[in-house]
Amino acid sequence: AKKVRDQAMGVASPLQLYSYARGLQAQKRSDEAMAIFKTVAAKAPETVPGHLASARLKSAAGDFDGALAEAKAAEAAATIDAQKQNIRILIGRLQSKQDINK
Repeated sequence: AKKVRDQAMGVASPLQLYSYARGLQAQKRSDEAMAIFKTVAAKAPETVPGHLASARLKSAAGDFDGALAEAKAAEAAATIDAQKQNIRILIGRLQSKQDINK
């Protein structure tokens, strides 16, 4: 099963990986999610999922200013209004020094 999962991770888009990691967070599998966020951030750093993955990693580490900068970069890169709105919610939480992973 691990071999198949690793193969799927290699061909998945950054958005697919980010969504998968968010699902893992919902299942309380944070360590696995953080590992995937690291992959997304490294694979596609200048994309919306890449910036959001970096924001989540920095938020988890307590670097709220760094996470805020990444979230703002994600908002600037976003092209869909609904996506921008969701990112603005994360920005507000980060400005209040709240971990966006909780």
